[in-house]
Amino acid sequence: MKLFGFNKKIKEPKFRITEPDRDWVEDNFKWLIKVFGYPSRQSEQILITDKFFPKTFSTSDLIVQNLIEDLCNLLGVDSIKIRFELHEDLRDVYGMPFEMEGKPFETETEVTENNYKIHIAKSISKRPNRLVFSLIYEFIKIRLKENKLQYDTGDDTSLFIFIAGIYFGFGIPLSQNLTDRGRIDDGFWETKWNYVSEMPSEVMAFGLATYSKLIEQDNPEWKNELSQENKILFEGAIAFLNDSPSTVFSKAELDANDLFHLADQEYKKGNYEEAISNLQKILFLTNDELLKSDVYNNIGYYQIRSGAYEKSITNFDKALQIDPNYGFAYDNLGYSLIQMGQIEEGKQQLEKALKTENNDNAYTYRNLALYHLAKNELEQAESNFKLAFESETVPVDLLELHYANFLINQGETEKGIEYLEKAVEKGEPEAIERMNEIKKN
Repeated sequence: MKLFGFNKKIKEPKFRITEPDRDWVEDNFKWLIKVFGYPSRQSEQILITDKFFPKTFSTSDLIVQNLIEDLCNLLGVDSIKIRFELHEDLRDVYGMPFEMEGKPFETETEVTENNYKIHIAKSISKRPNRLVFSLIYEFIKIRLKENKLQYDTGDDTSLFIFIAGIYFGFGIPLSQNLTDRGRIDDGFWETKWNYVSEMPSEVMAFGLATYSKLIEQDNPEWKNELSQENKILFEGAIAFLNDSPSTVFSKAELDANDLFHLADQEYKKGNYEEAISNLQKILFLTNDELLKSDVYNNIGYYQIRSGAYEKSITNFDKALQIDPNYGFAYDNLGYSLIQMGQIEEGKQQLEKALKTENNDNAYTYRNLALYHLAKNELEQAESNFKLAFESETVPVDLLELHYANFLINQGETEKGIEYLEKAVEKGEPEAIERMNEIKKN
């Protein structure tokens, strides 16, 4: 099926896009929003700078492992799952004449169970921009795979990856690589290449404009990173959408996302009731089921931090009714049940969290430690606390506090105070309260 009907040979003073092309872009955005949620007003397009790629820019030469770790961080992919291998071919033999027909091999991802191996042509390491583009392309596919999404793998697959790339924030580097022409000449040997993407510039510009309208940014700073031609197309697409608004846009969803971020800020300040109030307002604004499940989970979690365990259970149940594969909600539900003394039922929820494979194992092990502690199985509790610390990729709430209490109760007061001080440094109100109690005694 031919999607793109724009005739690039015809020069028009105004931006033009066919109805089928527009529908294709907007339908794909709607599908991505349904799966991943509506982007927030604070969203931005990623640039190839040290702000977004700190490890990559930490060295003068481009190191593949550093680039991969930055992409893992930007797309929320566990770096432990990613391996890569460089492959040599005819292009790496100096002084050997060759000509390639069709698209040459650059990168390809091999999926093995829950891990990924990226095969990379050694020759593109000499062209850093192309290497960055190729790995971004592969990581977008990995991000979709991580969410167990089934998308069309036919003729339109690569075109969809570009739209998904815009949604995930990689529209600028992708648009900068719609064409790649160049030559290397060392005075003796010359190498030329010529790549033109199947994604038309007009459709790419319309995709970027659609994203910008989604987050109410008609004049984003990042548009200046586009080529002059693509910048003009982007501005034309924005004007086109102003004259002919899309059904994709929703002010209510943007307001809901703003409230979600505001709730997170209030939570970090320890204002749990204010955070819960902001989350509750979202339920009257959004039609996004994914966001609703996050809202119910977060309300429940903020109630946990307020000590309202019984209330929290209702909200975790609501989150799981919407998304039965919500690992974090199972973990939080298990924690609440254990704190209320329903330890066996709590353990069942933790086991469900592990089976989802979208939980955070550090939290699950922390909670399992509390389960074994409630059963007075001290060795198992110690073992799971150790696993929690070993699995920690980001700071885990209350981990140091619970371990400190465990150590103090076992008579290891000095070591326990050390961990309690770490919890206080994290600013956890529960830890500060516990430290004050100890000082009073």
